[in-house]
Amino acid sequence: MLGPHRWAFLGSAAFLLIALGEILRQGELLVLALPLVCYLALGFYYALPETMELRAQRRVSAQRVLSGEPVTVRVELENHGTNLEIVELVDNIPEILELHRPGSQKIESLPSGGKIALEYTVSGMRGLARWKGLSVLVTDTLGLFVRNMELSCEGELLVVPRFERIEEILMRPRRTRIFSGQVKARLGGPGIEFFGVREYYPGDERRYINWKATARAARLIVNEFEQERVADVIIVLDARERSDVFAKNLSLFEHSVRAALSLAYYFTGQGNRVGLLIYGKYLDWTWPGYGRWQREKLLRAIASAEKGDKAVFEDLENLPTRLLPAGSQLVFVSPILESDVKTILELRVRYEVLCIAPNPVLFESAFLAPTPEAKLALRLEHLRRQALLAYLRRAGIRVVDWDVARPLASVLKGELGRAAWRAALIRRRVL
Repeated sequence: MLGPHRWAFLGSAAFLLIALGEILRQGELLVLALPLVCYLALGFYYALPETMELRAQRRVSAQRVLSGEPVTVRVELENHGTNLEIVELVDNIPEILELHRPGSQKIESLPSGGKIALEYTVSGMRGLARWKGLSVLVTDTLGLFVRNMELSCEGELLVVPRFERIEEILMRPRRTRIFSGQVKARLGGPGIEFFGVREYYPGDERRYINWKATARAARLIVNEFEQERVADVIIVLDARERSDVFAKNLSLFEHSVRAALSLAYYFTGQGNRVGLLIYGKYLDWTWPGYGRWQREKLLRAIASAEKGDKAVFEDLENLPTRLLPAGSQLVFVSPILESDVKTILELRVRYEVLCIAPNPVLFESAFLAPTPEAKLALRLEHLRRQALLAYLRRAGIRVVDWDVARPLASVLKGELGRAAWRAALIRRRVL
């Protein structure tokens, strides 16, 4: 435990013994100094070289895994210089990962041109793990000289939490893009669902002629169907500390993250142009895009989301039109606080808004003792929340009050699926 300059300590001890021996005229002290002098002489003879040519390389068995899946990390150190007697490798594991046996430390000799490898297994729950470097501690044969080095050895692992696959969400944005997809475009044309009737034009297929309407109008009338196109969708994930709820070391925010992952996977799979906004520590944008590459960017951003104290929710009023043109679809994943209502209503003027709201009252009630006081408090909070959501619904905002104990896919299918849409039309006496 003499530190990296242990040779200086031993040299000082030898010098002190020799000086005292000369001053006090005692040969015994000189004899005691002799082993230290010999030890130092051998140490300097076998001292570490001034320059060491070491190269490190890291291999991670997978770049992206689901929560809990084991990943093997292998680090190789190659010596392009002289022989090294004692080399200690210490790999600094990112905090979000859990180490499994064997460990992330190894001590071994390293001859010139040789390699030593350190291999271990890790797993994690969620997030982006980054390795920046490798700590190498080199010691000479006698342990007098120690050199600590940090070698560049980068690596990356994305741990994505397990999420559900959503089957169906029907949305009706005010504006769609020109490409065909699966979103109702509010325009007549090729499609599968009836939209209306119009007069026959040359080139229309005969199978679309409505013979009953033709007989009444005394001219050819054809059926028209609603076009289906792709839409602009932006997922807005609430990562604020003040909107999260903790119970029994479980976080409501983690359910929001999994819901956002499910939505990103679904909307990109439908061919839509999808973007992402996470507001937590700061406003984190992922610009809209299409296809599989965009899906990977979204999954990466959502899985790496961190909570913060961003309080300026009103910044969302100034969404740039390049990010999301007016009339497009906003999908909020947020418990929705009372202070958020004003901003959501203002966004409703320019966009179609859908809110997936994890219910914090039901989430917390599952972990509370069923005392009369707790039941009364929960009932009051539940009524207060229902009044808040009803106010948003009256303003034309679609809100899904999600009990996180239930699967998200079944909740969305029941409230936003085709059957729910038709039932709503029947209630309004449209069908």
